[in-house]
Amino acid sequence: MIHTSLLRKILRDGKPFNCKVWKNTTGEILTYNNVVCTSSNFERNTAKLLFCESREIRTVRIISIFEINDEEIYI
Repeated sequence: MIHTSLLRKILRDGKPFNCKVWKNTTGEILTYNNVVCTSSNFERNTAKLLFCESREIRTVRIISIFEINDEEIYI
């Protein structure tokens, strides 16, 4: 398990990672593989993730990320 402070550090590194995210509207679990955080807004608690293969960008709430690189996150 890793703490949210380490999660934020991983997001700032700019290296590709895998993560699992809860979808806000339905609670569905989404798996994002080989993504890079391009920017983050810690006041709004969001991060923009770039999918390396498709070049698609998605904005996610940082609190919705519950697993990164096969490590669970705790608050």
